[in-house]
Amino acid sequence: MEDKMSITDRYIVTMRIIQPARVQDVLSAYVELWEAEDRDKTKAVIYSLHEKMKSEGLLIDVRKGTYVLTEEGMQIAARLVKEREIDNRRLFLMKRQRRLYH
Repeated sequence: MEDKMSITDRYIVTMRIIQPARVQDVLSAYVELWEAEDRDKTKAVIYSLHEKMKSEGLLIDVRKGTYVLTEEGMQIAARLVKEREIDNRRLFLMKRQRRLYH
């Protein structure tokens, strides 16, 4: 299933997994979850996608620079992956962070 997802789809799913998040957090999680190889190219794409999502009303600014998906964005993410997959990926990230900090 992951092979069929575009970078936009992956961005939305990543945002859904880690929200609320800053664009830098989304970039870090994206690189980790999807094993992006060229971080500089990925950064440029993620930042432009972030601006596009904001302008299309798919992101809400909850604090300065921190965003969550709107209801429409959540529905898109739900169509892309099952809630269980989102929970599994969130758990994967949490376990990895624990190992790094302990």
